[in-house]
Amino acid sequence: MAAVLDWVDPTFHATEVILTALVVLVLAVSVLRASPAGMRERIKAKGLAAAFRRSAATNTLATLIALEAVLVGPGLDLADLGLRPVTTGDVLIALGLPAAAAGTAALLAIRSGGISPDDDPLAFLRPATPSQRRWAAVGAIAAGTGEEIVFRGLFIAAGTGMLGLPVWAAAVLAVILFGVGHRYQGLRGMLTTGAAAVVFTVLYALTGNLIVPIALHITVDLVSLLLVPALLARSGAPETAAPTGADTAAAETAS
Repeated sequence: MAAVLDWVDPTFHATEVILTALVVLVLAVSVLRASPAGMRERIKAKGLAAAFRRSAATNTLATLIALEAVLVGPGLDLADLGLRPVTTGDVLIALGLPAAAAGTAALLAIRSGGISPDDDPLAFLRPATPSQRRWAAVGAIAAGTGEEIVFRGLFIAAGTGMLGLPVWAAAVLAVILFGVGHRYQGLRGMLTTGAAAVVFTVLYALTGNLIVPIALHITVDLVSLLLVPALLARSGAPETAAPTGADTAAAETAS
């Protein structure tokens, strides 16, 4: 992987270091507040739509700070963050791979016969109202775009340019941080998202830019949050219980 990621050659001056530290701070505050039990309590109190709004805001803020490091820092450019020119092959892969992933997930969901909410570790995140679904889509797009730019782009660059790590070690560190960043999903969720991060990193290394990981990441989130629950509901599978309280009021207001 080190030979493939040879375009990652940033220089971190004080400006880039400060802005990278600010990104880490934004994400660290979010992670520390998001224990599995704490996340469930906040969703119960404030509603699922509000949780998706907070997630989208956090990812958007972190992404803007990462891009600001490129705009104002003399040692970073867009290529260091994986935002390189896109080829026709990249576009075809970015369209085809997510479509294949979505189709496979849909087929597996239909054949599975459903899953009990008690056996679904992410049942508390499954949207059940139009308002929740809209904000889930916004959150998925913000996460798929922002997390790739931050974790695959900025953090791998920072690992080499700030910490002096070999690029493979920086990539491994970014994968670990990505998994830890999803601690609100519990240990199983952290391992699952860590495995997904490995796939995203390999795609980044093979294609030379983030367009394919971003497209696949958004698709995975949309399928998990919207497509699979809808297919399970249509096939007669048991539906997960929707959060009540604030979300019900928000959904009625938005309708």
